[in-house]
Amino acid sequence: MVESGGGTWWLHFAQDSGAARDDGLLARVGRQGVRLDAGRPFFLNREGVPHDAGNRFFASGRMRNLAAGTNRKYAYSLRTWFNFLQLRGKEWVGASESDLFDYRFWRTSALDNPRRVSGATWQGDLAAILAFHDWAAERLGASRLLPTARKQAWARNRAAVRDPRARASAIRAADVKWLSPGAFRLWRDVGIHGREPSGAEKTRWRPRSQTRDAAFVDGLYGTGLRLQELSSICLFELPADGAAKAYATARLAGSCAKGGRGRRYWMGREALDGMWNYVQTDRAAAIRRGLESGLYQSWAGRRIVQRITDRGLVRVAEPRGSIVHANLNNLSPADRSMLFVEGPDGLEPLALWLNEDGSPRAKGAWYKSFALANKRVRKAGIGRLECHPHMLRHSFALRWYAVGRLVWERRRAGTGSDRLEDFREQFGDTWSLVQTMLGHSDVNTTRNIYLEPFIGLDVEFLLAHSGDDLSRDGVLAFLRSDPRVRLLDPADGT
Repeated sequence: MVESGGGTWWLHFAQDSGAARDDGLLARVGRQGVRLDAGRPFFLNREGVPHDAGNRFFASGRMRNLAAGTNRKYAYSLRTWFNFLQLRGKEWVGASESDLFDYRFWRTSALDNPRRVSGATWQGDLAAILAFHDWAAERLGASRLLPTARKQAWARNRAAVRDPRARASAIRAADVKWLSPGAFRLWRDVGIHGREPSGAEKTRWRPRSQTRDAAFVDGLYGTGLRLQELSSICLFELPADGAAKAYATARLAGSCAKGGRGRRYWMGREALDGMWNYVQTDRAAAIRRGLESGLYQSWAGRRIVQRITDRGLVRVAEPRGSIVHANLNNLSPADRSMLFVEGPDGLEPLALWLNEDGSPRAKGAWYKSFALANKRVRKAGIGRLECHPHMLRHSFALRWYAVGRLVWERRRAGTGSDRLEDFREQFGDTWSLVQTMLGHSDVNTTRNIYLEPFIGLDVEFLLAHSGDDLSRDGVLAFLRSDPRVRLLDPADGT
């Protein structure tokens, strides 16, 4: 059992679905009729008394069908909300709309709160709070926290906020940063490969998992996948090595995608070659270490895959010997980390990304890789160049919008007033193209958050620079004026 404390209510996570038989606290929660699957959040106070409504919420079918990462985010958000109410002498059932607005101010703006959060974090908090109180109204008969006058807006977008006063005004694209292709390459070469800013290799550089980390960041930048999505793919889901096309098509499982929406995605030759290079070097070495240490034979809860069909159906031997059939599209990242296959020298994990000891690499471990790379970049004396996983997804969007607009315009024939109207129609089509590549359900997310710098690039500006090679320079000059977009210095802007 893992716990996280602070305040009146303490948050715990069950690590073993069978642990309730041997753990007194878990048994107490279980007597509430709450299912405690592995990783399930639950709340206890300092006296060990369970939070009835909170625990039932996370045991509900609604939360069990959401990703483990979503459950964890909601749990941390609700822990803070419950404790805030306790400090005001209130229980959740007595919370009012004014409490929510006071909480927002304390969470995002109050000077006496040393751990104020960004607008994006507050938006996540709000989603968790409203989800809990809506569930409590439906299942427990509690009063709704906010009025339901804007039900239609909420139904169109589950992440929408029903009352504009609860929105964080700080939530805008200023919370986001973009890297140009040149800036990304500089960050990767210095931070991951350990090179000098000039590109020269360091003579005393002793890399650890350099090939793996480079393949991963190239994969994020080259596919536009989210951290959770790329980190959860299995080896056999990687497109075949040696394909002749410049871009390979792959399929993202619904259980690994945000919102459960599986989709196709595309991977460039450079990113794909880097991943197969990792498979043949760092990954192979990690598997050897895992075999030599006996790690896989002693892996608790491992499931051995006996067969995988072309349709994604798997035949799996369970730890106790029973045989089950499952659809890979429905296996969560946690399930996938338990999948092994018989290799030539013994059991091997099916997870693509492995730690140095051969164990499947968890999503959270990648943040350490980024932190170390950023530290190296700072040590090299490079200013305004820091990268985080989701920045690469935003940068992917910015890069492909720019490429798509300029390639289309150079191929576009025709002049006159009709051309401007046609351009405006095509302008909308380009948003939709990038929306498809990112897997967004709403094109407004693509426009207003991921590609916000381009909203200021009006049609007339692009038309004025569309006739020759000035197109690229003009767009880059426009982006260079936006402090949220990091271009490579000097002013060549690539």
